[in-house]
Amino acid sequence: MKQRALDDPHLAPYTRGVLAKIDPDVLASLTEHQFRSIRDAIDASRPISRHSVDLRGIIPLGFARWYFVLLAGRDRRADTRSEEHRLQYLITSGVGAVLLAGAVLVPLTALLLLVGYALKSFLGLDLNPEGHLMDFLR
Repeated sequence: MKQRALDDPHLAPYTRGVLAKIDPDVLASLTEHQFRSIRDAIDASRPISRHSVDLRGIIPLGFARWYFVLLAGRDRRADTRSEEHRLQYLITSGVGAVLLAGAVLVPLTALLLLVGYALKSFLGLDLNPEGHLMDFLR
């Protein structure tokens, strides 16, 4: 009975493909109600039906074929993250932001100091008449 249901021409190709991957013995053991529920759940979860924009294509290059996919639409996913995951996400995001800021600010500060020193030297300014940078470095 269920094998005939897989051959139904009204069944979406995606749903048919997913159901065909289920072990035939397991599929045969399902009641009609279970089978319809699984089929309807798969049918409702089809990726193509969940996006306003679904653009897919293939670019043949002679030596290889490349594919592209552009999906866009309203975010309908349920918010399933628990409070613990939200807190963990906030902490790791904060640590990442601090590390990124440090990775940007340290070289930028060094570059600004170097440019400032070069500009001071070019203009002939002597900010500390008692000593120079090279005197401190020795």
